[in-house]
Amino acid sequence: MEEYKKVTISFTKDQLEKLDEILKHEQGYTRSSLVREAVDNYIGYRVQKESVSYLSPIISQNIKLVLGRFEENLSEMLFKLAVEVSKSNILSARNSELNDYALNYINAVSEQLVAEHNGVLDLEKARDFIDGEENG
Repeated sequence: MEEYKKVTISFTKDQLEKLDEILKHEQGYTRSSLVREAVDNYIGYRVQKESVSYLSPIISQNIKLVLGRFEENLSEMLFKLAVEVSKSNILSARNSELNDYALNYINAVSEQLVAEHNGVLDLEKARDFIDGEENG
């Protein structure tokens, strides 16, 4: 069991009233235990405040590490996706027996669509765009 040392602390009347009001709602607390808990919380706050300069670089370093790993994973996924899209395009072109002109046209239209919409494609708008190109 912890050993306690008795000290004298002075409170204002308002502080004591607020303390007693809290005690009405807390079971198992005494004035002393509540004051000790308050002191522990304040000590923790002060220690944390002093250690911010120590923790800040560590947190920053960890965030950079996590973002670096995320970037590597994302790049790997994009590469794999590009390979799959390329395979699909090759199979489609082979099955459709498209000539070089048609393949170049599809590539140019695709690049233009992606560029115009910042990589976000709406298939209906793409169809309308292609229909407009063919009719215009």
